[in-house]
Amino acid sequence: MPLKNSALPFLLSLLTLSSLTTLALGQPASAAPRVTTTIRTTSTTVTKRVPVWAAKLKVPYRSWLPLNQPKEVLLCVHGLGFSSASFADFGRSMAGRGFAVYAVDVRGFGQWAKRKGQDTVDFEACLLDIEQALKSLRKAYPGVPVFMVGESMGGAIAMAATARHPELVDGLVSSVPSSDRYYKIGGEIVVGAHYLEDPDKKIDPEIIDKISTDERTRAQMESNSMNRLKLSPKELKQFETFMKSNFDNAHLIEKPPVLMLAGFKDKLVKPEGTIELFNALSTQDKLLMIIGDSEHLLLEENQLTSQLAQLLNVWITDEGRTYRSNRH
Repeated sequence: MPLKNSALPFLLSLLTLSSLTTLALGQPASAAPRVTTTIRTTSTTVTKRVPVWAAKLKVPYRSWLPLNQPKEVLLCVHGLGFSSASFADFGRSMAGRGFAVYAVDVRGFGQWAKRKGQDTVDFEACLLDIEQALKSLRKAYPGVPVFMVGESMGGAIAMAATARHPELVDGLVSSVPSSDRYYKIGGEIVVGAHYLEDPDKKIDPEIIDKISTDERTRAQMESNSMNRLKLSPKELKQFETFMKSNFDNAHLIEKPPVLMLAGFKDKLVKPEGTIELFNALSTQDKLLMIIGDSEHLLLEENQLTSQLAQLLNVWITDEGRTYRSNRH
């Protein structure tokens, strides 16, 4: 049910719900039917048992496809330091529920990080990449609703893409897109000091400890060769500047339905910042979920729970149904 006014009543009901469903929130999303992964990147293609219906598709992005024709298409954008591979568990889970899931690498990360001259953060180029991806998916899936999905930095990028190209986006799932971080001022001072010393020298912004309190999860993130956790002060300042456009982008989203997510136990981004962004959205078809037992990541790096996967399934399916009924 869309939330049309203040987020507070729904927030309180969700916090109550979360306290009653702690066990369900802790279950892995792998309970969903699994499908074979099809990985397509901009430089290589690795294909394993592609579904018959998708044999002729030429969409050059990492993908997880259902066995049958999809009911909706999801285009995912990862968070700072990660890559499209961070959506692997999410992609398999949602493909098992009938969605075609694609994920792109943000400029400076993933496959881009391996290309000399293209291995630094570039948000404008990234938004052009996403525009092209949306057009490619529209062409590959005529008449099928296309949803943007993003988390953290990716949630902000997905918001920006939806604001710029509402004709290409039929719905948005934005998880913790806020720039209202804990210790924000101290972090900016540190980045500024490093910038004055050497704007191009890579530094560790030390976000992993704030992303998760689980030692095993942190170790996996740090050891994953696909993740790029060291960035230059110049890149971090570009990141800060881009994140400041969040409220302008929220105001520009007038029609597409939006589902916004945040973890109540997030130690990196304040849930209040996500609530403020939610209230800034111009669209009236919007819904906010605060997940009581979750930290910063809700969708990436194997953090998707079976309960949240089912909630996403219901919301996206319902909005997809509305999209199709409005076309007739």
